[in-house]
Amino acid sequence: MEMLDIIAGLAWDPEIRGFLAVLAGAVTWFGSVWLLVSTNSGPRLGTLLSLAGFFGWMAIMASVWWIYGIGYAGDKPVWEEVEIVEGFGSEGHLEFAALDEASGLRSENLSDAHSIVASAAEDLIDDHGENALTMSTAGLSGDEADYVIEVQTAWAEYGVVTVDSLTPDQTEGLSDDELVELAASEQAKNESTTLSELAAVAPSLINQDSADLGGWTLLSTAEAGEAQASAISMLLESGDFDFQSAGEFKVLDSYTIGGKRGLPEDPNRWDRIETQVRTALTIKHPTRYGIVQIQQVTQESITNLPGTAPKRPEIDPDAPVVSIVMIRNLGNLRLVPAMISLGSLIIFLGLCYMLHERDKLVMARRAEFEAS
Repeated sequence: MEMLDIIAGLAWDPEIRGFLAVLAGAVTWFGSVWLLVSTNSGPRLGTLLSLAGFFGWMAIMASVWWIYGIGYAGDKPVWEEVEIVEGFGSEGHLEFAALDEASGLRSENLSDAHSIVASAAEDLIDDHGENALTMSTAGLSGDEADYVIEVQTAWAEYGVVTVDSLTPDQTEGLSDDELVELAASEQAKNESTTLSELAAVAPSLINQDSADLGGWTLLSTAEAGEAQASAISMLLESGDFDFQSAGEFKVLDSYTIGGKRGLPEDPNRWDRIETQVRTALTIKHPTRYGIVQIQQVTQESITNLPGTAPKRPEIDPDAPVVSIVMIRNLGNLRLVPAMISLGSLIIFLGLCYMLHERDKLVMARRAEFEAS
C-alpha cells in the first residue's frame, strides 16, 4: 500500500515525471537503436555508430534552434530598469536624469496630438477645399493620397467633435442636453489623445526630427507594447509610489534611442538589401534605451458605482509625470543552441574521424592477411 502511495505521488510531481519521461525516451529510443546496431556490428563499433548518429542529429536540430531561436534556447531580450524620474511636465525633469541620453528629451514641449490633428485638417482644407476631410483620393499621387487618407483617419478618430458630427448610432434616443453632454465627453477624450496613439494611426503627422525629441524616436502604441508592459511592471514593483494597479495612472508616450538602424521610410528593394547587409556586418549591437511616461489619474474618474458604465480615466493635472528609463538587454537567446550545435558538430566530426581511422586499420589488416 505504501508503494502505491509513492507511485501516486511521483505521478503528480511534474519535475520527477518529466525526468522519468526523458529517461524512458532515451532508453527506448537511443537505447533500442544502440542495441540493434550493436548486435549486428559489435558493442564497440555499435557504440561509435550510435553516438555519431546521435550527435549528427543533435547538430542539425540545434542549428534549427539557433536559426529560429526556439527549443533549448537562452534568455529572451527584455527591458531592464535604469532609473525612474519623477517631475512636473513643465520643469523638464529629464534634464537631471542620470542617463545622459535622456537629458535631451523635452517631451513637455511637444505639441499635443489633438492640436496636431486639427492643424493637419486645416491645412488639408486649405489645399483641397471644404470637403477635403471626406473627399476621394482618386486622381492624387501615391504619397499625396496616403497623406490625405492618414489625415482623414486621424480626424475621424481624434478630431474635433460637435453635436452635428455625432453618428446616428450615437444620437439615437438622446435628448438635446444629452447630445451636448455626449459631444463634450467625446471631445474631452480626443483632447487627451497621446502622441503614441496618434502615431499608430497617422505616423506621417509626427515630426520625428523635432529638436525637442533630442534624437529620440516616438514609438506608436503598436510598437511600444512590450516596453509599456515592462515599464508598468517596474513601476508597480518599485515600491516608491502608491500605485496599487495599472488603472490608477495613464500611459502617455513612449520613446526609444539607439540600437541598430532599421529601414528608412517607404523603403525600396535596394534599401532592404542594404539594411540586411549592414545589419549582418554590424557585429556588436549598439545600446538601445527606452522611456515610457505615465501620469496619475484622478480618483473621481476611476470610482465607478455598481451597475453604472465605467468612467473615462482623466489625468490629474497636478500630478507629476513619471518617466521610466530602461535599457534593452538583448539576452543570449541563440547562444545556447549555437553552443550545442557547434559542440555536437565537433563531437560528430571526432567520432567520424575515429570511424575513419578504424576503417583504415581494418583495410590494412585485410591487405596483410590477403598478402600472406
